[in-house]
Amino acid sequence: MYQFVKFLIKIAIVLILGIVLLFYSMIKLDIRYPSDISKESIEAKYLLESSDFIEIDGVNIHYAIDGKGPDLLLLHANYANLIDWNPWVNQLKNHFRVIRIDIPGHGLTEADPSNDYSMQRTVFLLERFLNELEVDRLSIAGASLGGTTSLHYANQNPEKIDHLILVSPGALNPRVRGRSEPVTLPKPFEIIAHITPKIITETLLKGGFGEPNNVTDELIMRWHDLLLREGQRDAQIARVNQYVSGNIDEVLSEIRSPTLIMWGKKNNVVPVNLAYEMKDMMKNSSRIEMIIYESGGHQLVQELGLQTGEDALKYLMKFYGENE
Repeated sequence: MYQFVKFLIKIAIVLILGIVLLFYSMIKLDIRYPSDISKESIEAKYLLESSDFIEIDGVNIHYAIDGKGPDLLLLHANYANLIDWNPWVNQLKNHFRVIRIDIPGHGLTEADPSNDYSMQRTVFLLERFLNELEVDRLSIAGASLGGTTSLHYANQNPEKIDHLILVSPGALNPRVRGRSEPVTLPKPFEIIAHITPKIITETLLKGGFGEPNNVTDELIMRWHDLLLREGQRDAQIARVNQYVSGNIDEVLSEIRSPTLIMWGKKNNVVPVNLAYEMKDMMKNSSRIEMIIYESGGHQLVQELGLQTGEDALKYLMKFYGENE
């Protein structure tokens, strides 16, 4: 019996070493599973009628513009893409010129050749992009990463901001709040850039929904396809490893524009108590409102797109009026 147990232990050790060697070889040889999807194939599947591209400081940025009226910019969450905003755009485009972009390393925007995914770089590219479009004043709605980016942009360009809509930005997450250095992933996790089965995307999405069963196969497929675009997996790992939310307490206290905060009560990524803390911290905002969605999680745009889009429209129309 003892000899048999020793034999099983040896087999287990050999298997573990074999798996480690396999993973190491995949990283060294840059082998991907599933394989990368080419730029041409992914664009053929996911380009919109309103899609366009513009090169900003060496990055070919995918964006879309729909409708006419005051400018409204939509900034998506990490791992997300501009298509996720469709339920919002369909409601808002009759009143606003709705601009949305794929943040570098997401969707159809290529990875940044500089490999710089810091918040400073993200805001810099956004400033250059809006300057190229000759946007002088705008409102911004940002979700998660997009919400944190919105706050930093608004703090640096207060004269350009009409309104902010913050959809559960992750800036107050205790894991990153107040840190001057990024919280990097443990090295073994970087194998995700080489072995990325669809179950990883499904798990990520379901973890962000208040009601996980509402995650659709179509949403899983789109997120997974876009993650497999050439260069995107490495870009995602790099962004996570470089993410610093900055001096967010100070930034929040300096925001003066009217603001709507949206949060899901079942948000397991950034708990709902932080929504109330954020509201209290924005004491210099000229007007602040908040909506808590009882069934919503962190990914409100994907989970409750129609409802949150309708609420965003109602909020903005209080200020712009039906005739804008």
